[in-house]
Amino acid sequence: MPENTIPDTCRCPRTIVIKVGSNTLTDERGALNRRYIASLADQISDLMSEGVRVVLVTSAAIAAGLEVLGWRERPTDIDSLQAAASIGQAALLDVYAAEFGRRDIPVGQILLTRYDLEHEKSYANARNAFERLMALGALPLVNENDATAVDEIRYGDNDALAALVAKMVSAERMIFLTDVDGLYDANPAVCAEAHRFDRLDHVDAELLEVAPEGSTGSAIGSGGMRTKVQAAALLLDCGVETVICDGRRGNVVRDCLDGSVSGTVFCPVKEGE
Repeated sequence: MPENTIPDTCRCPRTIVIKVGSNTLTDERGALNRRYIASLADQISDLMSEGVRVVLVTSAAIAAGLEVLGWRERPTDIDSLQAAASIGQAALLDVYAAEFGRRDIPVGQILLTRYDLEHEKSYANARNAFERLMALGALPLVNENDATAVDEIRYGDNDALAALVAKMVSAERMIFLTDVDGLYDANPAVCAEAHRFDRLDHVDAELLEVAPEGSTGSAIGSGGMRTKVQAAALLLDCGVETVICDGRRGNVVRDCLDGSVSGTVFCPVKEGE
């Protein structure tokens, strides 16, 4: 399948937001894949050394908590999920802080809920925190505050959260690192003739219909392709390019910036095109 070609007007972003999902961050046992996190830290630190401002939105707090607690299955009751998230958030932060610390990059954790992004004062405070962290050369590490969030205020996945953060920090590019290499018109695991959408400039009801709901991989994650496409739709309206790609493929973050990524790119139409 041909590689994407990103127009020159979309290249060399100054600020990017990367969202990495639970299925990408964990191994076949559901435990944190520390080797992968180390590779991701290498890729992000290389970009930051070149002056690119990066925000990392990470899932897997609950997965990390299950690992610490020795639970083999994800619980269904909210109290246990919040407890696992609380324990896992600390474990997840430790892993990221250690890996980026080896690369002399401090990590600043920002936990958000819908309330924070829907109220003017808390929104402004969050935006100021992002700006100051990036000015200091730190990596803002974002997750939903699952330990205190309840159904009325939680996002349920970090895809919508990532899109709102990208809008908040005026990012030029949003990158979803997931366990599939883009959006297809059918399930490629069962349909040999499935076609991947390489480049899109709009999202309509028909496109959302082919984007499956639910986790695209194991039972660890809670997101799905539809939430990513919905996030891309929001960002297209804001003029932000969105990439959905296989997060485990080589130097994928760099590929997303230089236009050689194998995935689905949502690129806003520029005036005059």
